[in-house]
Parts: sequence; structure tokens; C-alpha cells
Amino acid sequence: MRPLSLSGKLWSLPEHTEALNASHVLLRLLTERGIAEDAKLVPPTIYPDMQKSVDRIRHAVDHKEMIGIFGDYDCDGVTASAQLVRYFRRQNTEAYVRLPHRVRDGYGLKSSIAQEIIDAGVKLLITCDTGIASVEEIAMLEDNGIDVIVTDHHSVHEELPKAFALIHPIVSTHPLPHPSGSGVVFALICALEDGKWSAMYEDIALAMLGTVGDLVELKGHNRTLVQQGLKAFAKIEHGPLADLRDRCVSKDATIRSTDIAFRVAPRINAAGRMAEADIALSALLDGGDALEKISLLNEQRQDITRSLLSAVVEDCEGGEQPPLIARVSTEYPHGIVGLIAGKLTEHFGKPSLVAHSDGETCTASLRSPACYNIAEGLGRSADLLISFGGHAQAAGCTFAMKDYEALRSRLIEDVRAHTDEQYLVPTLTIDAVLDAKDITETFCEKLHMLEPFGQGNAEPLFVLPNVTLQDARACGKDLTHLQARICGIKSIGFGLAHLAQGKEKLDVVCRIGIDEWNGKKQPQLFITDIGTNIVAQKKAHIRTP
Repeated sequence: MRPLSLSGKLWSLPEHTEALNASHVLLRLLTERGIAEDAKLVPPTIYPDMQKSVDRIRHAVDHKEMIGIFGDYDCDGVTASAQLVRYFRRQNTEAYVRLPHRVRDGYGLKSSIAQEIIDAGVKLLITCDTGIASVEEIAMLEDNGIDVIVTDHHSVHEELPKAFALIHPIVSTHPLPHPSGSGVVFALICALEDGKWSAMYEDIALAMLGTVGDLVELKGHNRTLVQQGLKAFAKIEHGPLADLRDRCVSKDATIRSTDIAFRVAPRINAAGRMAEADIALSALLDGGDALEKISLLNEQRQDITRSLLSAVVEDCEGGEQPPLIARVSTEYPHGIVGLIAGKLTEHFGKPSLVAHSDGETCTASLRSPACYNIAEGLGRSADLLISFGGHAQAAGCTFAMKDYEALRSRLIEDVRAHTDEQYLVPTLTIDAVLDAKDITETFCEKLHMLEPFGQGNAEPLFVLPNVTLQDARACGKDLTHLQARICGIKSIGFGLAHLAQGKEKLDVVCRIGIDEWNGKKQPQLFITDIGTNIVAQKKAHIRTP
């Protein structure tokens, strides 16, 4: 069994366990992540149907046709829809907008929604962040004289919809990683505007919000889009987006992708999780009371998630846990089950299934660590499912309540059959071993070259071997946080006060940042975990023939 940290986590250490100097660490991280500072946005012309779409949209505007927009209830779908609404408003055109309700409508374009669009008199429909799998519904719209332009980025099924136009990375030569739905729509807006336009800052900021919120890989085109979007977001002087930003980020503070991921995007998502996605769309477009509503909804979402998660964790820690954690309840809101599943997997390092039940049917979200493919596990359990889909580490399914215990047992055995259980513990992937003496203000500043952080480009974790926690003490309202100095550097470990070990030598995993106070800057360490002798044991293992 590989050694665990004091908090019971497994450290996935880099192959090279010798401490590198700061310059070598930075160069290696830039190289390994394929980060190039001269990356450019992929031109809209890479989509074969782009010009056809532009011509059809301009025709609809010129002839005052009823234009419809169908989006999604998450951050990506809402920000994509917002970009299109803003474009049409610039053309003095008010589009018909339909966003689905998570519970009443479910995901995607349904025949009932298609009928609403037909009844509304729409002549041109543009989908945002959805549509590529809606073959029958789009055929229904086209048969009723409605041209449909699909803008999407999700997985393509064997049959493509026979829409007027498809703007999707998979039916183009767009390089990997592909953009999010809001990134695809931004390409359409760029083509429609034929270059720069006065409201470009707001539109690229919206595309950035959707890109970060949808957890697409922040490399290549996506990385550049987020970099430019963050700069634009900071420069917006007034309006709904400026108000949203100022609610989430301290004035004059540098806006980073982590601010978007943990403060801004959750507010936009909260509307679709807790109420109606239209509230978030209104907040982005018009501001006012809707901005206050999404903040309140996000607070409610946080409170409910925290309460439910605490109860589940307490229940799970009461005894030995199987290799997959599963919970079903009528008390779990549809919009929260994915969040709870993600937190359970993060906390216990095991695959998890959390489902809302109405007594007969269960709607579940599943999450998994990298050592197990939960989507494949569902595939091997398909006979017990009504529907399922997703990716290796995040998936969803529906099943009959009567089949819950059988499904739970099947998935537990599947995890055992396809995973070494020693890896089913919380795991930290560490980027480099670093000598604490090399952590300078200059090094901290250069680390910003790696930003923006997000999916596919996580904020780096460093391990500082054989260090002492100087002046260690508990701090915070409940004295649960750890405050100390490491080689004289200010250090904080949230929720880690119980791991302080006096003067003995420790291995410390941390993120590295800059503390700004009264105009002064100095390095600051954010301690993530603490272990004893783990790096030395890894070195010894490597040296053993």
C-alpha cells in the first residue's frame, strides 16, 4: 500500500522527485502543458456552414422575420443565448427566447418545445449549446417551414439533424480542444459583426464565462478566449456584467479564472438549479433585481448543498464504505445531485451516485475519480437503466426505484472488477517538488504565465519536502484553520489546524500565491495537505532495483 498523508490522501508525485529550482519548474510546467503565449483565436471560417448561417440570419433581420433562440439552463447555454439576444438587439430585433426548465422540460429540445416554437410563429431558430442530438425535433421544425441553425459542441450521434446549418466543431476542422457552446456562438457573433464591434468586450466576456463554467479544457483556442475575456471583463465600465463582476470580485483586484469558476459562474448556474434559467439570462442582459435574485439563489444552493452533503458524509463515515457510494432521496433537489456527487467523490476518493426520486423513477448524477470510468460502468449496467450518458468522470442516468438496490450492487461489483481499490482514496496530483527557499516574489509573478487555470490546466500543486511549520497556530472563527510560516513565508491551511505537528520535519503540499497588503507584495503559501516522509519514501522506492 502506498503511503498516505496525515489526512488520509494519496499523493500522486511527479516522476522526478528531486527538488528543482524555480526556473526549471516553470519551464517544465509550460512545456508539459503546451502553453504558447502567441496562441490566437480560431477564425469563424473554420466552420463550413458559417457563411451560410450569417447570410440567413441577416436575411431574417432585414425581412423582420420572427427569430427564435433555444438554449440550455446552465452557465454555458445561458451565456451563449445572451450573446445572440444582444446581437439581435443591436439590430433592433427582439428574438423569441426559450430556455428549458431542468425539471419540467429536462435537457435538450423536446417535441413539446418544438411545438411551442411553431405556435409562436418563428421562422428561423438558432440553438445554443444544444440541438446536435435533436434529430426528430429539428425535422419537425423544418417540416413546418422553420429553418434551424444548430450551434452546439456536445457529442455527435450516428445521425446528424437535417438542419439548415450546423455550426459544431466536430463537423469542421477545428483543432482540439473544442470550444464550449458559448465559444461556438462567439464565433458566430464574430462572423456576423465582421470584425470588431463596440460591444465586443461584453460578448467575449460572456463567452469566457461560459467557457470556464462548462469546464472545457483551457488550452489552445479556449485558453486564448478566456485570457482575452478576463481582460475584457475587467474593463467593462458599466452595465449588468460590470455589476455582476463587482458583486463577485473586490474592486481593483486582478480577476482570475478561479474567481469566475467559484464566484461568478455558480451564480449563473444557480438560477437553473434552483428556479428558472430565465432569471440568469435577465441578470446578464438587463441586471436589476435579477442580479440580486441569482445571488440569493446561489446562497440557497450553497446552504442546501452544505446541509445535505454534511448529512451524507456523516452517514458514510459511520463504518467501512464500499468502493462506490450511492444515495437516493426525495429530498435531493434535481439541480443539486451532481454537486453532492462531486463533493462525495472529492471527499472519499470513490465513485458516487446521488439521485432524486419521486418514488417511482430516479434521476441520478454520478462522479468518479480518474482510476475508474463511470460511463463505461453504466454501459455494463444498461439493462437496469431507463437512460444514461456522460463521460469517464461525470455521467447521469435514470432508473426505476425498484431497481435501485440491484443497480447499486452491480456498480459496486463493477468498480471492484475494474479498479485496484488501493487507489479509491482521495488523491492529490502534484506537479513538482520544490525547494521552499526558491519561492520568491519573482517566481510567484512568473507563475501567472500558466494562467488561466481550469479544466485541463489546473492550478499547480507543489510539494515542499522536509520543512518545518514555524509559529504554527490554529486560527479562524472556529480555530479550524492552520496559520504558520515555512522558511519565513506566510502560510495558511484552511481546515487543517488538526494537522499541525509542532517542530518535526514535514512534507507540505501547497498552492503558491502573492499576499498583497498595504501596497506590499510577498509570497504566500496555501497549504493543501501535510505528510511525513512521503517524498523520501518515493525516492527510496525509485532507487530500489
